Amino acid sequence: MPKKPSRIALSLLRHVLPPQDRDYLLGDYEESFQRKLEEEGALAASLWSWGQFIQTAPEYLWESLYWRLVLVKNYFKIAFRNMFRQKGYSFLNILGLAIGMAASLLILLYVRHELSYDGYHRDAGRIFRIALEGHWGGRDFNVAVVPAVTAKTMIADFPEVEDAVRFRQHGSYIVQYKEQSFREQRVVFTDTTFFQLFSIPLLKGNMESVLSAPYSMALSRRTAEKYFRDENPLGKTLKLDNSQDYLVTGVFEEIPDNTHFHFDILLSLESLKESRDPTWFGQDFVTYLRLSPGVDPTALEAKFPQMLEKHMWPQFSKALGKPAAESMSIKLYLQPLKSIHLHSDLVAELGPNSDIRLIYIFSTIAFFILIIAAINFMNLATARASGRAKEVGVRKVLGLQRRQLVLQYLTESILLSSLSMILAVGVAALALKPFNQISGKSIDISGIFLHGMPLYLIFVAVLTGFLAGSYPAFFISAFQPIQVLRKKTKIGLKSGTPRSVLVVFQFTASIVLIIGTTVVFKQLRFIQNKNLGFDKEQVLILDNAYLLGEQAISFKDTMKTYPQFVNGSISGYLPVPSSRTNSVVLPDGDLDVEHATSFQAWIVDYDYFDTLGLKLAQGRFFSRQFSTDDKAAVINQAAARQFNWSDPVGRRLGLAANPKDIQPYKVIGVVEDFHFESLRKTVGPLVMYLGNSRGNISFRLKTQDIAIAVGLLESQWKEFLPNQPFEYSFLDERFEQMYRTEQRTGKIFAIFAGLAIFISGLGLFGLAAFTAEQRTKEIGIRKVMGASVAQIIFLLSTGFTKWVVFANLISWPIAYYAMSRWLQNFAYRIDMNIWIFVLSGTISLLFALFPVSFQSIKSATANPVDAIRME
Repeated sequence: MPKKPSRIALSLLRHVLPPQDRDYLLGDYEESFQRKLEEEGALAASLWSWGQFIQTAPEYLWESLYWRLVLVKNYFKIAFRNMFRQKGYSFLNILGLAIGMAASLLILLYVRHELSYDGYHRDAGRIFRIALEGHWGGRDFNVAVVPAVTAKTMIADFPEVEDAVRFRQHGSYIVQYKEQSFREQRVVFTDTTFFQLFSIPLLKGNMESVLSAPYSMALSRRTAEKYFRDENPLGKTLKLDNSQDYLVTGVFEEIPDNTHFHFDILLSLESLKESRDPTWFGQDFVTYLRLSPGVDPTALEAKFPQMLEKHMWPQFSKALGKPAAESMSIKLYLQPLKSIHLHSDLVAELGPNSDIRLIYIFSTIAFFILIIAAINFMNLATARASGRAKEVGVRKVLGLQRRQLVLQYLTESILLSSLSMILAVGVAALALKPFNQISGKSIDISGIFLHGMPLYLIFVAVLTGFLAGSYPAFFISAFQPIQVLRKKTKIGLKSGTPRSVLVVFQFTASIVLIIGTTVVFKQLRFIQNKNLGFDKEQVLILDNAYLLGEQAISFKDTMKTYPQFVNGSISGYLPVPSSRTNSVVLPDGDLDVEHATSFQAWIVDYDYFDTLGLKLAQGRFFSRQFSTDDKAAVINQAAARQFNWSDPVGRRLGLAANPKDIQPYKVIGVVEDFHFESLRKTVGPLVMYLGNSRGNISFRLKTQDIAIAVGLLESQWKEFLPNQPFEYSFLDERFEQMYRTEQRTGKIFAIFAGLAIFISGLGLFGLAAFTAEQRTKEIGIRKVMGASVAQIIFLLSTGFTKWVVFANLISWPIAYYAMSRWLQNFAYRIDMNIWIFVLSGTISLLFALFPVSFQSIKSATANPVDAIRME
């Protein structure tokens, strides 16, 4: 009956017994087991076999373990011997794997950093940002800001909401302490609940009251050190914009880099009257909610329409004199805090976010680079199988089992992979600083040794070694000893079909990266060279111009007396990231929600159009000769199309600060459409009118010596404002900053595409050397028969050329689809013509032929007599 348990015991003995005792002892046990089975039955035989196991196992266990360690030691010894015996191929394998692993490791650190955004807050899973989307006047809007009253209303109406915090930005400030002053960009007004919702350590001050009083502030640690050095900042005052003193009531630790907002100065929101506005007309406050534990955010969102019906719609309908909900739609929704950085691209974001699609792209690149490096190893190991064929045959004749051969070759593979990983960590550490500069991140190399990363790296090294060495191991161990010793086994080039497939895969991935890089750079060049509708060259922007106050016009006129300054305009509204104001615009001044729309309304001066090089399409620009131009407006062509005006000049429109305050304007001119937003979007409607906006002064220069113009500007600034910081920028530089993400993406693409091609080239170099070595005698005979060097090179290069051509045919449709999807992000984009693909194919072919040609020339120019004598 129970034969299975007894067989299990004997099987366990087989693994416990040392090799030198295994055969004869198991033979005795098998005979005794059969005899017991026949004489005393299955039960007795089973009990006897388990008794023998219990009695024998302790006696031989340690000896068996010793022999197994000896076997493993022999595996490693043979692996090291083979590695040093074939130094060239070992170098290519380790170098290719190390570069591939280092590149993948850098991308892994980048991806992990991106995915970690805002995850460090203790209640991150319960914190949500309120966003608003809607449709009105033929235009859709989706913004990250809501009315000031939203937070208070939600806390009152929904018990699911524990707490809330709001942000309100008003741009940069000049901050002064005693004789020193600095321009601070990262300033925000916020509630005292900031430190309760977000896990930003408060180093000094009371968390409950730090921002509760009007005109109080909290500083980051570095900002406090910048102003007060070793002094205690609490109780000190800082003056903002030469007008208002703020009392320092707290110092907080620097906000981590992996946060979607970054502030150095927090100002009390109680200082702003608008923070207490009970109406629902304005959308200026970024608002976060912390929900109670266990609350379903989707279920809470479902209650928002009832809240709007109760609070917002009555105010809108009363102001408009008709049911507002019939003509417009507005919806509030929740964004999880941890998803904002990668999944949100709304109007009025607190800073530039990333894109989850980049994470997918870079992860795919890391995977392909690692696979390409592993394929190199697999190809070279398989190709070198012929050199170890006799070794396999001899080992099998001497009794080595195939399982042991597989373990031997897998050990060699994992050893090379582990050495490559050690080298890769060093390479990644050296490359991390330039990688941070390119990617705009501040990733620390210590991340490699934290959060289980060492175990992950060991796992990757072992897995990569196993996968890369599995095919060669099983391929080599399958050789039949008799056929190998008689040289009848098809190895090397004659069994190259799997190797050809792997090389094609390598170059397919590399060519896709080359095409992607080419498309990204062509799109960026297209953006930089496209006719934007304004002249961005030779325009200098003076920041902090609002500090001049009533002296701004005098300052501008003074600078225009210098020949280096052609013209100047005082306005904070520029066709690059700058001031923005969305206003309700009413065609013909008619307060009819059906025809009203919301779009950009800019305050400019008389010289704005000439300074920026804008072109007139109809009518005229503002002129000092017309006293009525203070009630005139200039619109762009997109605004005329929005209102279906074929002849806009002379028409009237109304600008509504709120439904009860409508200012009428007469259209005197139409400016040609110019791109005042990113080229990812089409040109939107815009209206411009005269007013006071002194955020910047823009100067058009007429000089090639920028240093002279900047020096003149600075000297005049110090005369007008001797104790205020002088800061300037250039319009073309600020324009390029709009596409910094694409520029970084393009650089990263180019680097890793180059690495992929380089790794593939290393593999081809090794394969070409092996091919030439295998065909040495054939090459010698052909040369003796009269073949030229060119013919020999063509002969050896043909096979590799076919692989690369085939890889191009596969990669082109893949790359076309992927990059077409990426280009959909731009309203204005290039056409992917055939030359992009031809260029990528040519580059890949040249990269492939270089190592192949090098080996081919070396073999073709060798002495044929020496080649014929080889055996």
